[in-house]
Amino acid sequence: MKLFTRRGFTLIELLAVIAIIGILAAILFPAVSAVRKRAKIATSQTTFQQWCTAVNRYKNTYGFYPNIGGGANPRYDTSADSVYQLEQGPPSVGLKMVQALQGKQASGASLSQQQRTVLNRNAEAFCAFAKEDFISYSADVDTTGLLCDKFGNINIRVVFDTDNTGSIKRITSGLLAKLPDDLSSAKSENQSGIDTNVGIPARVIIFTNKNDAATFDGTSVISLSESDAADIIAIQ
Repeated sequence: MKLFTRRGFTLIELLAVIAIIGILAAILFPAVSAVRKRAKIATSQTTFQQWCTAVNRYKNTYGFYPNIGGGANPRYDTSADSVYQLEQGPPSVGLKMVQALQGKQASGASLSQQQRTVLNRNAEAFCAFAKEDFISYSADVDTTGLLCDKFGNINIRVVFDTDNTGSIKRITSGLLAKLPDDLSSAKSENQSGIDTNVGIPARVIIFTNKNDAATFDGTSVISLSESDAADIIAIQ
């Protein structure tokens, strides 16, 4: 009786299979990365739009925009538009925006009477901020929390139409030294942008810029490369 033995793969065959797998991975990885990046952009835009809607609801309720600037009793100049750097702090301007729009602390705790007086006297909830909206959500989020987009970029800029002209235009502020192409008259096709006298028809603009992206590792701020960030823009 003749016995048959199963022949295993030769070394050359195994190397060929490994090479094919490597080629397929090299082809698929960029495509998967691109899909993930588009998903992060879409989610970030949705989040920023929700924040814009909350700002407009706040304005419709109280008759003015949230006073989220620096100082104990911040005020903005109603003769010009206002821009805010949310990561600026501590405590960060972003936390003041959370308190103003959420009517609560980032942790969900109640606002102090002083905070209600300055930011949201009725403690009304215009939107809710999720844990994922912060670069890290810890026990001290109410004092050190930093808002970010889905790429972890904490360099978020918020612009309000505080002069009530119906458009956001040139602002003399270093906070707008770097603008995404779609918000800059020097780069946008229609030649109108935040850095022109014509401006952009809007009440609120919230954005991040891939050329000015940074994250926070708990100790220090770290710059992000353009490939690890994106221009996220919400306009209302």
